[in-house]
Amino acid sequence: MVYAYKSNSRIRADAQVAGKMCEQLAKTGGLTPKRLVDANRAEDAPLHGEFEWNDTVAAEAYREGQAAHIIRCIVIKTEEAPKVPVRAFVRVTEPSGDYTPIQVAMKNDDMMERLMSSARKEMECFVQKYGDLEELSSVIESMNNVLAKAG
Repeated sequence: MVYAYKSNSRIRADAQVAGKMCEQLAKTGGLTPKRLVDANRAEDAPLHGEFEWNDTVAAEAYREGQAAHIIRCIVIKTEEAPKVPVRAFVRVTEPSGDYTPIQVAMKNDDMMERLMSSARKEMECFVQKYGDLEELSSVIESMNNVLAKAG
């Protein structure tokens, strides 16, 4: 698996190292922002420098927000579509809020349905927010077609 970050993510740590660490956490108890922070507390940990450790500047919740940002920015580059990266980890389990590798979610019918439900909700929000923009009319029409089929 080749990992990268979304453009403009401003994360300095190696994406491949971060992706592998997230993959390992997902396999061994679940990938959560808290577990990613905990795994990087040691000064020599690969993502240690991505977190604010001065407690007068940032509290634990802030570091967990930083961890969630890292998780959301990790993408997979594929040979088939190298310029269209795909999020490597998705949030499909409630109420735990764990992130799951996209390959695992896509092979699990229940997780895939939750992922699709989330995608449909996001499309509905997009259509509602940008539906009046003529420049996006073809995108809005495509989304409405997808939503109509799902309805």
